[in-house]
Amino acid sequence: MSEAQLTPDGRRQWPEQQARRARVYRRRRVLVAALTIGALLLAGYFLPRAWDAVRAGLTGDQTLSEVRGDQLPEAEDPAPGAESSAEPDSGAEADAEPSPEPTPVRASDPSWDPDSIHVLVNPQNSLDPEDHAPSDLEAPDVRMTTENQLLLRRPAAEALAQLIDAAAQDGQVLAMTSGYRSYAAQLELYANRHSAVGTEETDELVARPGYSEHQTGLAADVISIDNPDCIQGHCFADTPEGQWVAEHAADHGFVIRYPEGAEEITGYEFEPWHLRYVGQDTAGEVAAQGLTLEEYWDQPAAAEYDVAEPDLSAP
Repeated sequence: MSEAQLTPDGRRQWPEQQARRARVYRRRRVLVAALTIGALLLAGYFLPRAWDAVRAGLTGDQTLSEVRGDQLPEAEDPAPGAESSAEPDSGAEADAEPSPEPTPVRASDPSWDPDSIHVLVNPQNSLDPEDHAPSDLEAPDVRMTTENQLLLRRPAAEALAQLIDAAAQDGQVLAMTSGYRSYAAQLELYANRHSAVGTEETDELVARPGYSEHQTGLAADVISIDNPDCIQGHCFADTPEGQWVAEHAADHGFVIRYPEGAEEITGYEFEPWHLRYVGQDTAGEVAAQGLTLEEYWDQPAAAEYDVAEPDLSAP
């Protein structure tokens, strides 16, 4: 109803009614505003704490998408006998065989190259060619027992000079009595003995031509020349000089090539004076393990020749 339609009393009361309505509307707006502000304050207080609680409840494998309920379908059970990556079969691990130990790496392997310092020469392995002659022969700077100049390959000559000098510093006087022998020289040496005692006895002490370590230029014979009790021979092992050589030869790259008690392996009797150059690493391991070169290089024993009778004709 508009104000024009009111009675005189109604018109007098109209302003008061409008004022009351305005006050009611204002109170309502204030109440709504207060409720809205209160709701916002409560939301600002509780929502961060609720979110922290949700995050704390997540496991290491859960993701936010899982919390919201949009997880992927569960995987089907694996087929019987199939392995599970989540739960390894501890029984299978217990039954598994342990991994084999790695094969130790040795300092060198045998060589069939006549120019290698690791060439293997014995009654089962001749030089190839049999009349091979080294190209780097030289005379070691050492005392020698012969008027003829003795030769070795350069690395062996330098190592022997160091060995004999080190012995002298320890009061042990050594001399070189044999070194490189050519095929022709070895043939003559073998043939002379062979004509006197035959094949069997000659093979025990002298290598056949083409099968001699002296022909490699890497083997040297040493003696205690100033020791009146033992000029040479097996007694060398019992002299201070011989004992020094046995203890220190490997320090300079040499091994005692034909050790005592190894005749069935090397094919030769004990020769404590016969030194073979193989380099310090190999010599050190051979000496430390107490092996022959055949054993160290995993090669067959070489006590006998494949050929019963030697070929004593010139090449």
